[in-house]
Amino acid sequence: MDLSLTLEQKALRQTARDFVDKHILPIALERDRIPDPAEAFPWEVIEEGDKLGLRLLSLPKAYGGGEADILTLCLVGEELARGDLGLAVAFDQTWKMFSLMTGSMTDDQRERHLPGLVNNPRALLATANSEPLSGSDNILPYDAPGVGTQTSAVREGDHYVINGRKHFISNGGLASFYVLYARTDNAVGVSQGLTAFLLPADTPGFSVVRVHDKMGQRLVQNGELLLENVRIPVEDRLGEENQAMFMRRHWLLGSNTQAAATVLGCAVAAYEYALDWAKTRVQGGKPIIEHPNIACVVSDMYKDLEAARSFIWRTAWAAQHDPDFKPKLSNMCKVFASEAATRVCLSALDVMGGHGYMKDHPVEKYIRDALSFHHSDGQNQVIRLRTAPML
Repeated sequence: MDLSLTLEQKALRQTARDFVDKHILPIALERDRIPDPAEAFPWEVIEEGDKLGLRLLSLPKAYGGGEADILTLCLVGEELARGDLGLAVAFDQTWKMFSLMTGSMTDDQRERHLPGLVNNPRALLATANSEPLSGSDNILPYDAPGVGTQTSAVREGDHYVINGRKHFISNGGLASFYVLYARTDNAVGVSQGLTAFLLPADTPGFSVVRVHDKMGQRLVQNGELLLENVRIPVEDRLGEENQAMFMRRHWLLGSNTQAAATVLGCAVAAYEYALDWAKTRVQGGKPIIEHPNIACVVSDMYKDLEAARSFIWRTAWAAQHDPDFKPKLSNMCKVFASEAATRVCLSALDVMGGHGYMKDHPVEKYIRDALSFHHSDGQNQVIRLRTAPML
């Protein structure tokens, strides 16, 4: 395989890096420390990103988007996360849902819904799956009646009536539009009884009842959603009834890989900060990078970054070019990258010593952010369990 980047990819990556330097890095630390998580999100960043085409990056060109492939999304996602992981997630969730929706929508659905989302510079997207009593068991899944998603969708004539609660939803409370998952057949497991629906945020009966107060990723909202007798017309069902899990596997090939790229970007930021510190901090009469113990730590940080990036690029390429591509590759790509990123961020703390522990520096933020992806986009141990039968 040839993993050399095209001129277009290099230019887009540089555009994202410049965007981060100008619009995200100057505000990220200050926003991270806002006590109320509902007030931390910087909408102006989304609007500026929209001007550069970043918000619609995964949308096909026929609808006004950039039609970026998975590798390109990973390149840009890494750069955005170098500025802030939460904001990278806000963009990446939107990219994923545009990929899923445009691949699964009918022509009528595209005509009715896409123009409004394309023309609104603040239109973000989200997927509503996790619930108070079910999250990663929808990924494994424990495929039995009564397990996993409990939000119900009951057909009444030409509508589905939906009741339930979702939580930990990325972009929850920010999104203009949701892909909602609900149980349409309780007699079987989620692999056979789950259906997806298109849900505009202004639908009667739908509300965001809480914005979660999180340890990290504080510049993006995770919300708790309540659905009380929400009526969704049959023509806004996404795909066939009871086929949601199949549809996700078919159209979200880049989900875990893109997640891996964003958490990698957080680690890149920690590495760059620690490396600069090691070159300028003088102890024992010389920069600390000249001391063997620090030199070894920084070298291992570089090794972890390069290994994770290689895994991500190979997986991104395979997802769209290898006819024998298997999800075990993307599964473990996310696991490896998130755990490598955490090692890098903790190593940055070691390089900086007591200074790294202080909020005068961003290292503690990088650690908090990186830890989120041990659970986000599937809990790592559950992903391991899902992968094992594929080996």
